[in-house]
Amino acid sequence: MYTKKSILLLLLISLSIPIFSQERILYVDSFKSILGDEKKEIKLLNFAKENNFSSLILYELDKIDKKLFHLADNTKNSVLVNFMVKARKFYGIKEIAASGESGGFFVDEIAPYNSGRTDPNEKFDVYNLEYEYWKYDSSNLGGYYCENYLRKNGIPCNREGSYNYYKESLSIMELLAEESDTKIKTEAYLGNFKSSEINKISKHTDRILISGYANTPENSFTVVKKLLKLIAKCECKPEVSVIFSSEVEFMKGYLNYHSLDVIEEKFIKEMKRNNLYNKVNLVGFTYYNYSYLEDAVENETFRRTGIRK
Repeated sequence: MYTKKSILLLLLISLSIPIFSQERILYVDSFKSILGDEKKEIKLLNFAKENNFSSLILYELDKIDKKLFHLADNTKNSVLVNFMVKARKFYGIKEIAASGESGGFFVDEIAPYNSGRTDPNEKFDVYNLEYEYWKYDSSNLGGYYCENYLRKNGIPCNREGSYNYYKESLSIMELLAEESDTKIKTEAYLGNFKSSEINKISKHTDRILISGYANTPENSFTVVKKLLKLIAKCECKPEVSVIFSSEVEFMKGYLNYHSLDVIEEKFIKEMKRNNLYNKVNLVGFTYYNYSYLEDAVENETFRRTGIRK
């Protein structure tokens, strides 16, 4: 027979259980300035562990390759190897993603790095494509993608040409993953897409990260509602992670006063209210990015506890 004390304990435990088995992914910006600095590395990894992040997406690997050391050079890349091993063995990180803008980056840098390692703990196990083909200004003449990727490869500088380049990059990443002797996921960041595009993109990806940039979780749902409906109709049913931005113009202010758990619960409530929760393979949430989020979480903790780290 339960006592009042045991009933209260069970109630408290039940309230602490997440409403679904979610995974949290963290975009790590400014990684070039973090890598190799023991204090900054530990600060990042402690933050990830304390806030239940199971996956990291590492930015600036191209800058590290060009300015610090060649990623595939085993005589120089021990600082990256050590970071990855430390993150997995001591801080609960299950996945580490390499982020790049093109399939060529994974062919030239990431796959060679992985092939030079034998311990799975030392390898990237997610290939993340960060290429915003849906942004017309970036793909049109004079735009970033046109000048850096499309024109030099004889690809038309427009949305269609940029989408085809994006899709080809995913295909290359998928092939590299299949050729690996360890399991590698491919994932794609998407801010907008058409129904025909998501069907084709999903064939080359294990997980899709959808931009839900807004200032509240309810508004974030409004932003991605149409995209979630398109995914719900897709026969492929890819894994989906919704991205919240902790930038000042988006959810920074809200994050100053609400925990990550509360924000995610509110978003899922909107999905259920709109009859989408059981139609989309939602596996969790992604946060952009570490620098902004760290400050917001610190502010929320201080507001709640009066303690500032």
